[in-house]
Amino acid sequence: MSADIRDINETVKATDTKTVSRAIKAFINNEDNDRGITSNVPIRGHKYFNRTDVVKALNKIQLSYKPEYIVGSSVNINTKDFKSSLLNTLSSMGSLKTQSINQIDGRTIDFVEMIFGAFLRDRNISPAVKSLLMQLQIPIIKVALLDMKFFYDPKHLSRKLLDAIAHVGIGIEDRNNTVYQTMEMVVQQLLRSFSENISVFSTAISSINRLDTIEKQKQAQNEKLTQTQIRQEFARQSVITELQFQMMGKTIPKLLQPLILKHWSTLMYQRCIKHGKKSKEWNISVNTLRRLINSLQPINSEFAWALLNTNQGQIVTTLEKELCSIKQNRELIFNSIQLLSRTYKKMLDESEYKTRKNFNSDEMEKHLDGQDKPNPNEAREQQARNKLARLPEYVKPGVWFELRTDGPNKRRLKLSVIIREEARLVFVDRLGQKGLEKDAGEFFAELESGQSSMIADHSIFTAALGEVITSLAQNK
Repeated sequence: MSADIRDINETVKATDTKTVSRAIKAFINNEDNDRGITSNVPIRGHKYFNRTDVVKALNKIQLSYKPEYIVGSSVNINTKDFKSSLLNTLSSMGSLKTQSINQIDGRTIDFVEMIFGAFLRDRNISPAVKSLLMQLQIPIIKVALLDMKFFYDPKHLSRKLLDAIAHVGIGIEDRNNTVYQTMEMVVQQLLRSFSENISVFSTAISSINRLDTIEKQKQAQNEKLTQTQIRQEFARQSVITELQFQMMGKTIPKLLQPLILKHWSTLMYQRCIKHGKKSKEWNISVNTLRRLINSLQPINSEFAWALLNTNQGQIVTTLEKELCSIKQNRELIFNSIQLLSRTYKKMLDESEYKTRKNFNSDEMEKHLDGQDKPNPNEAREQQARNKLARLPEYVKPGVWFELRTDGPNKRRLKLSVIIREEARLVFVDRLGQKGLEKDAGEFFAELESGQSSMIADHSIFTAALGEVITSLAQNK
């Protein structure tokens, strides 16, 4: 079982309702006080702020409290400083007879802050989005104080908002883009409007979901164009490679070169794009190309004369039929076919190797196809298949990765196209535009060494909750 699957299984175990309930109850009641987390144990005669006052104080500092995630800094939330700020605000509200936050509220705040600490340690969340999530600390603390179902309900509005922000921001690499700025506006609006009515999270979720829909449409359009360009370039290179191989060491009459290099290569290009190199249509185009080129070589034996004499009609008929099936200038095609027919006639008539001998038809077919000549392209494609076979199953189009680049920074890109014949992986950015290309063999090595890694587009809250509960259980 892979590490990724084990992590998922452990998260599922750690976040079932009973486990969550037991863990939170034990933590809030401070059943194990060896965790190194400060809390308020009830003291006889001591006064505590009630929950209403705590929520009011949180409302007062909700807009002014601006924590920020700095890349490379400690990933721990400074709960002590936050509580000090909260206590100062409470004291300024005039309730001098009360001096502390009660244990349940204090430990609830601690637990939420531990969740946010897990967010900051989650490498699947981009640094920019971590800064955005940090702004939601106080609203989420208030939600936890107002509604304990928050911890148990995976469909809770506030949890859905956290997950939605992380999902939309999965490909965001910095804050200088409209997607981040739009999400920040949504968060700021929530900070201004959220007091105690949790339903305002629904409005924020709707805004984020609309943004997600718009961005997906844009990305899909751009990515489709990118994929088309990649397929076109691959088809061009495939045709050029095949032409180079088939024409190696061969001579082609100058007047017939347009037939091969223009008309037939166009047919091969279109078939490669439409059907792919594994298709019957592509194979027919390659076999016909091979026969055509071989048939135009000088006649140097009676066998070669008989071979051309027997097969010229079939070659001409096949070329005419196939070329007329694609969009090209019909007059130019007709002229090229007529020129080919005349060339064949001249080659046969002027040859010194005219013969009436009968040759074995199987042997003639073999020489016509040139099957005795190994194709190096096939060996390269086998090497490509071997490289691809080593990649993990999760390496497939649509999956996001954090990729090693030539520079000091990594990039967050989505795998868009796998060119199997070349073992080449093409990644696009959040706009659907080409970002990087990687050889499958090199990418496998990067995954093995941790230089590149998959980005899990998962529920960040469920993952964080599982991490916190697992940590509490291990430290118990």
